[in-house]
Amino acid sequence: MSKVLSTLKQISDSMEELGNSMRREEQVYKAELADRLAKGLQGDAAIGHYNKWMENAGMKHLMVK
Repeated sequence: MSKVLSTLKQISDSMEELGNSMRREEQVYKAELADRLAKGLQGDAAIGHYNKWMENAGMKHLMVK
């Protein structure tokens, strides 16, 4: 029974960590979008702006190639 509870605790901790990560990504994405729209960026300039924000936030996995 203790092994089951331990496994459930690990799953719960992993889900909480994932949720925190997703909320942070959403905050960065929303801030980047607002800044990009305020600057009126489009096309390659918009992609470069987005990628710079993702890189600066440590979220290179979200960059557009």
